[in-house]
Amino acid sequence: FSSILGSQNVIIDPDILTSHNTDWMTYYRGEGPVVVRPRTTEEVSEVLKYCNQRRLAVVPQGGNTGLVGGSVPVFDEIILSLSRMNTITDIDPIGGIVECEPG
Repeated sequence: FSSILGSQNVIIDPDILTSHNTDWMTYYRGEGPVVVRPRTTEEVSEVLKYCNQRRLAVVPQGGNTGLVGGSVPVFDEIILSLSRMNTITDIDPIGGIVECEPG
């Protein structure tokens, strides 16, 4: 993954992994061995292509603030953190709509 994202965006530190492997309520726990942190849709595409070619399971993770454990790995999936994709791309004040990236 480092060749796609750079080593600073591939997390294997157990202390940091704990927060990504546990839901916000600390009810669900997974064993994902790595967190990858793409910044662009192109990087997401490359990571998913890499995982697909190797048949690696992936779980996407936004803010990991859900209450049902949907963003926590069930087993040992690769955690695709979207936290770096955090740009607001448009605001429509009349319609009350904000367009933003998933992180």
